Amino acid sequence: MSSPEITASPTLVRRASLAGFFGTAVEAYDFMVFTFLIAYLSPKFFPSDDPATGILSSLAVLGTGFLARPIGGIVFGRIGDRYGRRFTLILTISGMGGATILMGLLPTHSTVGILAPALLVLTRLLQGFFAGGEQMGSATFVTEHASAKNYGILSAMTPVGFAFGAAVAPLVVAVTTSLSSEDVMSSWGWRVPLLMSLPLMLYVLYLRTRLEESPEFKGLADKHKVQAAPLRSVITRYPVTLLRVIAISTSVLAIGYVVPAYMPLFLQQEVGMTPGATAWLATAGSAFAIAISFGAGFLIDRSGRRVTLVLALGILLVAMFPIMYFIKATDGLLVVTALGHMLLVGMAGAAAVPVYATLTSAFPAAVRYTGAAIGFGLGSAFGGGFGPYLAAKFTEMTGNAYASSGVVAAAALLGIIVIVTMPNSNTSAAPEAALLTGETESLDTNSSEHSPASPKTA
Repeated sequence: MSSPEITASPTLVRRASLAGFFGTAVEAYDFMVFTFLIAYLSPKFFPSDDPATGILSSLAVLGTGFLARPIGGIVFGRIGDRYGRRFTLILTISGMGGATILMGLLPTHSTVGILAPALLVLTRLLQGFFAGGEQMGSATFVTEHASAKNYGILSAMTPVGFAFGAAVAPLVVAVTTSLSSEDVMSSWGWRVPLLMSLPLMLYVLYLRTRLEESPEFKGLADKHKVQAAPLRSVITRYPVTLLRVIAISTSVLAIGYVVPAYMPLFLQQEVGMTPGATAWLATAGSAFAIAISFGAGFLIDRSGRRVTLVLALGILLVAMFPIMYFIKATDGLLVVTALGHMLLVGMAGAAAVPVYATLTSAFPAAVRYTGAAIGFGLGSAFGGGFGPYLAAKFTEMTGNAYASSGVVAAAALLGIIVIVTMPNSNTSAAPEAALLTGETESLDTNSSEHSPASPKTA
């Protein structure tokens, strides 16, 4: 949160919010569009007589992107805390978009054999590496323009951007499948949604090159308080905070990826919906999540992060199983399926907002990017990386169509336990030093007096 003497102007806040919103939207699009193309990608890269084997292989590839996120968090967190948020976010969005475009140009198994899935995994790892610095970097940049009065609503900009990108991804897939035959989609049409990342990436680059550095990083650079070793500071001075950040990120990201990544497969395999139909449903669900997430931001500014997160996770804890049950029992009746899916996706989006607000307040400004990115990246690897795969694997092992609801329930319970035990977690914002640790000392003793970084400005 910006300190009073470096409070950003309304124009800077608006520019930062838009750049953060659309940047995270592109990241979500790049990361999620793969999910809605699994039905077409599986036979192209993992040909098998058993369709379930190809699906599981594709979900495993989906998970590899999360495994690279902690590494990206370390690398880009260090860059962001030493050389500035704006400069780092230009790097991350370029890498994310580039990896997705490469994925859309990959040769298939029929052309290069085993090299095809290897290249698919490589591009997914690149996506994850750059995503490891994008999401928390965007959240840090935006909230460092905030005041105590609007911290919650600005904290919503990044997850709302993610929800927007998650809505655009299935929409593009749905439109592409509507305008193409199944033969065209299976042959080359699946490449179109991936290559659409290019114009989106170029637009965000345009926005970000017009930004100034965040007020808080400017203040650190001007006072020569930029950290020489932000990773070491996070690990040695804030280990408990880091563990809490990892745990709460694991909880919400498991839910945030099981719901949009596995539910389309549930609807296709258990209810018989086509990939195009599930893509339209996912678009509606993500659109609903945008509205609910803004509502969560307003609730944070009035009632605090704890109340907001417990409410969202509590609804998910009790609603996942009955919604899946009624969808299957009614054979995918449109009203039941649409409303149920919208509620699940909406609550998953709402739960993310107080978590983002918590992560960007958990560490002092000098190590904020590094701490938030590493914690979020490890939470992504554990929750997002294994969540959808475990949902599919438990379903296959038990033969129970609703087994994935147990993964969501366990993740929701973990998040509730963590947030209720966090000190200061019922506030909207707090002093610069640290929210979760309760510490108030500065990091002056660890500042990089010998090599201060200069903020990159437009």
